[in-house]
Amino acid sequence: MGIFEDFNFKLVVIDALLDKSPSFQKELESLIEKYTQNYKWYTGAGPIKEMLEFFSELYIEQKDLDKITELCFDGGNEIYGYIQPDWDGEDFFFDIQSIKGVDHIKNLKSVEYISMLDEEVLEPMKERGITIG
Repeated sequence: MGIFEDFNFKLVVIDALLDKSPSFQKELESLIEKYTQNYKWYTGAGPIKEMLEFFSELYIEQKDLDKITELCFDGGNEIYGYIQPDWDGEDFFFDIQSIKGVDHIKNLKSVEYISMLDEEVLEPMKERGITIG
């Protein structure tokens, strides 16, 4: 997993990079085109294995982590649609148990907390002075 203990937290971090031209953007765009365009909606297909593997194995470079100033914890994050386009947020598949590794996101200033974890999981961020709203 690398620097993040919880894969689902890593997904939130990756989501924060999607509009910041990350170093993995071209590879991700290719995978999205290949796998999510042909997804069989509402068939019980579940997550796209190849997308899960890509995100699981993805090494996030420090130069990308340095671009992050805000994280958003929400079931509506774009990244979940890349993994399971028909995910409705009604289960706990993407819930976060740990934010261990957050210290590597040195420029993090704020967090938008909507869902996906218990608020006490965010305590280390509060101790760092990160604004949680």
